[in-house]
Amino acid sequence: MPSPVRFAEVRKKLEQHGWTLSRIAGSHHVFVKAGERSHISIPVHAGRVKPKYLRKIERDFGIAI
Repeated sequence: MPSPVRFAEVRKKLEQHGWTLSRIAGSHHVFVKAGERSHISIPVHAGRVKPKYLRKIERDFGIAI
C-alpha cells in the first residue's frame, strides 16, 4: 500500500488548479473552486492524506497528485 502524502503537497497542487481552502471542520479540510458545483473534502491526520483520497481527487476532478 502506498504511504500517505503530506497535506502541504496536496494543498499546493489543488491551489495550482484554482481550488481554495474554504474551511476546516475537525480533521476535514474543504476546498472550493469558482464555477464548480461541488467541493473537495479531505480528511487530514498527523499532516498526512491517505492514498484513497488522492485517487478520488484524480478520478473525480482529474488532478493527479
